[in-house]
Amino acid sequence: MRQLNASRIIILAILGLLLVPAFTPTIPPTHKPPVLVSYNPAPANSFHAPLSSAALISALISITGATPNLQSISAVSQSSNPSSLKTIQQNALRFINDSSYFPQSETSIAVDPANPDHILGAYNDAKYFFCPYLPLDCGSNVPTSISGFTTSTDGGNTVGKSSEIPNPDLTYAYLVAYGDPSVAPTVDGNFFYASLAINPFNRAFGNGVIISKSNPDLFNPAISCNTPASNPTSNPCWKTVFIYGSASFPVSSLEDKDRISVDHNLSSPYYGSVYIGWDHFYNTGQSASYLARCDNNLATCTMLSGGNQPALSGTDQFASWTTPTVDKNGNIHVAWCNFGTSTTFGPLNCRTTTSTPGGTNFTTPINILSYMGTGTDLPTDTVVLGWATEQYRTAPGLISITADPSPKTDNLYFTTTVCTAGHYYAPTRPAPLLAPDNPGDCGQSAILLSKSTDNGQTWSNPTTLSHPAVNDQPYLTVDTQTGTLHIVYYTTQYDPFNHRIDVVTSTSNNAGRTFTQQRLTSVSNEPDSDPNMYNYLQGGFGGSFVLPQYGDYFEATATGGNLRVLFTANYAVEAGTFQTDPFLISIKQNS
Repeated sequence: MRQLNASRIIILAILGLLLVPAFTPTIPPTHKPPVLVSYNPAPANSFHAPLSSAALISALISITGATPNLQSISAVSQSSNPSSLKTIQQNALRFINDSSYFPQSETSIAVDPANPDHILGAYNDAKYFFCPYLPLDCGSNVPTSISGFTTSTDGGNTVGKSSEIPNPDLTYAYLVAYGDPSVAPTVDGNFFYASLAINPFNRAFGNGVIISKSNPDLFNPAISCNTPASNPTSNPCWKTVFIYGSASFPVSSLEDKDRISVDHNLSSPYYGSVYIGWDHFYNTGQSASYLARCDNNLATCTMLSGGNQPALSGTDQFASWTTPTVDKNGNIHVAWCNFGTSTTFGPLNCRTTTSTPGGTNFTTPINILSYMGTGTDLPTDTVVLGWATEQYRTAPGLISITADPSPKTDNLYFTTTVCTAGHYYAPTRPAPLLAPDNPGDCGQSAILLSKSTDNGQTWSNPTTLSHPAVNDQPYLTVDTQTGTLHIVYYTTQYDPFNHRIDVVTSTSNNAGRTFTQQRLTSVSNEPDSDPNMYNYLQGGFGGSFVLPQYGDYFEATATGGNLRVLFTANYAVEAGTFQTDPFLISIKQNS
């Protein structure tokens, strides 16, 4: 069973590369009626969610009079009726310069607090995989990596530049910036962008974690920020450095899911430093929480956990989603969840540890919450492995942790999603994932919130913020000026079939004592909007890049009463088909 669990963890990791006190939430008394619109041409539009493979196959048989060829119909170019497809109008800006139908996912966003007109969005860009083979679909801008970005110079009203960060310049290995973006503003008006790096031909030849820093030319309209194909390690607007990894063939370890946070405390001896946390997977399938610190200029990066240093996750065998946050005093808090044992998925324990500025004296890990199994805080809740009614990809136990940067409180907040009802087995799921306590695909899930008022020493009991539905990928952000707390997440609560997706925020103006929920998207998003994408689940866990691909997370940022959310959706028609793109919503919040 140990080998089964090891295989399970490795599979989940590789797929990840692709692509306070108890309270009762206060829900607004009225909602606009949900917009239930099918984006499929007739007769497929008669099939409301979950729009299973069988349902859409039946619809296509009605159209063609014959059983469709599964392989040919799954190609993007085989759209059943592209001329009838129209972009769905909604209240979000398509935040990329891209005319191809290749998707983007796993969005991250940052705003310069000194100049909130300057916005940076980041995402996994699948054009890297297809443009070399389909140049007519990509034009002249052939990407050199997966780690894409978009800028705005007017607060997100319009799109500025779109390109990708440069690859690391290594003499001993060829590595490409390989997604999982995490961005944050620096203290000098620029931006950090962390990413994975991998040998695109075979990860056994090298993989690791990199970080880039922009310069003022990123927002200079006279300067191109494209990474040239002839010199993919150079970019006029970015500098990239290699933090940690391995390039000695054969490489059996894997670095995954990097997240960053910056020390903005003027009195801190590490003012301007950026902390990078990530998951390190050993060749046994076990994993640990790694952490590094780089100075503001990326001249020096120091390993604080992992490498030659003890791992923060200690004896936890399957630590995942290592996430740092720096509070207003410069203290570093790192959270992760340990996913079970060598033979089981549960129990799941989410923990945190804290250090003074610099990250050299972390405390003994403290439990935030636990679930899935006897003796846990939530024994009947389970890990989300996939969805019974949804076909967008997920990963288990997504977490977010943040410190209140405003003058209001010194609170820490933590959120994750758990499966609460309806466990179903997916017949296409690979056998190694079938552990004895595998909960199967989830029917409904909940967004949980815990908070700490004593620097992470104790945490409140988890409180549910969401309505009964498919709720996933929560992310925390606190307004740097007002202290307003936002938890954004995907939800199907406006669709009685738990299928179509919206983005909502649960917002608190009183330090997490009560919340109101606000729907941010004006039209529900249809994951199966292109009829030829019906065969998604046949791709196995995670599907493929040419099918609905939402990745593992999306992010938001709040400052000065403005909430900005960068998420994945497929509202826009490109080259005759819907495809996933990054969309930006900007809203003004009440103080």
